[in-house]
Amino acid sequence: MKTPSLIMTLLLLCFSYTAYAYENVKIKTGVSEGFKDGLHSKYLRYIANKLQLGLSIDIIPFARRIREIERGNLDIIVGVQRARSRDKALVYLFPSYESLSYRFFSLSKNSHKYLNYPDLHGKIIAVNRDSKYFEKFNNDEEIAKLETVTLTQTINLLLHERIDLFIHYEESALPKFIELGISGYVIKTPYQPQQKIAHFIAISAKSQLMLRKKELENIIIQGIKNNDFSRIREKHYAQTLNNNIMESRLLKGD
Repeated sequence: MKTPSLIMTLLLLCFSYTAYAYENVKIKTGVSEGFKDGLHSKYLRYIANKLQLGLSIDIIPFARRIREIERGNLDIIVGVQRARSRDKALVYLFPSYESLSYRFFSLSKNSHKYLNYPDLHGKIIAVNRDSKYFEKFNNDEEIAKLETVTLTQTINLLLHERIDLFIHYEESALPKFIELGISGYVIKTPYQPQQKIAHFIAISAKSQLMLRKKELENIIIQGIKNNDFSRIREKHYAQTLNNNIMESRLLKGD
């Protein structure tokens, strides 16, 4: 009888086609300008490798990325906070892959001025234009908030005393201070918010990745359990620091 061999042949063809299809599928995503090799890109490559899919990363501002996710033109985004305004555009993957701490920073000579929250009133504080912090601060009209794009830009504004403070993630700010050699000049203020901010990976409801949503969430769970995300972050900042040290030595002719 030829039926069993015919069935086997069809199954093999089906499997081969599926494998070929997955090999040639690319996840479409984006990162901000200057971050093609940044931390978020490395998280995205980790996810793509786990799914055994290709990855296409374009340079797209954050607000536009959200719109493109909603339209189905992008598949996935990392580093997003949960917000009601984004709930219709994004399908969040649970659990969050990391929780980070926002901290206020000032010049060391001025840090003693900021002992309590009211000490922030009347000050100019740099904020990332795409970030949400904590409700009290977000809605406080007695604080002048200056939107910036990059951490380096923000730090330069502080060093030139164009702003009084800035708020940023401690986990990325402290390695940047070391990289720039300003750890003694810019420090955390005595007053600090206590909230930790959960960061999520999210996908488009129109993406092919919806078919693998459960698999994606299992990847996140295992990544947290194995400390993969922490290792990626630590390695990224260590590599960035080493690269900048090497560049500095080359410029000096060491």
